[in-house]
Amino acid sequence: MILKKDRSLKKLIICLYFIVAGIEITAELFSYKPLLFIFKPLISLLLMLLYWKTSNQKNGMFITVLSLSLLTNMFFIPNTEKMLLIGIIIFSLHRILTLFYIIKLTKVKDYFPLIISVIPFLFVFFYLFAISNEIPRSSYYVLIVQIILVSILGGIGLADYAMNDNKRNTWLLIYALLSVALSFIVFIEKWYLSDIAPTVFRPLAMILNTAVYYTFYKFVIEAEKPKMSGKSVSLN
Repeated sequence: MILKKDRSLKKLIICLYFIVAGIEITAELFSYKPLLFIFKPLISLLLMLLYWKTSNQKNGMFITVLSLSLLTNMFFIPNTEKMLLIGIIIFSLHRILTLFYIIKLTKVKDYFPLIISVIPFLFVFFYLFAISNEIPRSSYYVLIVQIILVSILGGIGLADYAMNDNKRNTWLLIYALLSVALSFIVFIEKWYLSDIAPTVFRPLAMILNTAVYYTFYKFVIEAEKPKMSGKSVSLN
């Protein structure tokens, strides 16, 4: 009976998560900031609640990572240069802690495949960085840090999946690639096509952001499970 109630609560939180995400994406589409200030933090809060109700380990690092992401998203709402810079700095800290958390969960031992996997991501992002004339000098260093961090994340996802394509690493790969795609969209939005960003890129970024949050949660839950023999790539 208790197990059934827990499953029902889990389904309810997941439904609320995607309903709130849908409202937030709609608010982004119409650039309605009052709704964004209400529903954007709910995304992180609902996922924290979902994790706390479903995880056997209840690691405080997950809550810390999601809290920093919540702060980042709030600073991105005003869309001013100063708020954007603060948001990027907080997001850099978020990314560093996320990478530390992932490495701790996956227990990375061989770094050579990771180094090889990072190179394509570095090439693409540094190329975009080099050809842009719109990036303010005050943002140079934090952006370089972000490029390196997201490239490492993408590299970890690819390397771990290539070496062991189990369920945990499948979720990690999906999370990593969605994170790279989100960073790419934000990069284009802020410094290449800012004139059409509010109507096109913001909703797309929020769809990706919703997926990034959820796949990260799925990866963590899968990584926390006791190791079992055999491989599985099922996502059910």
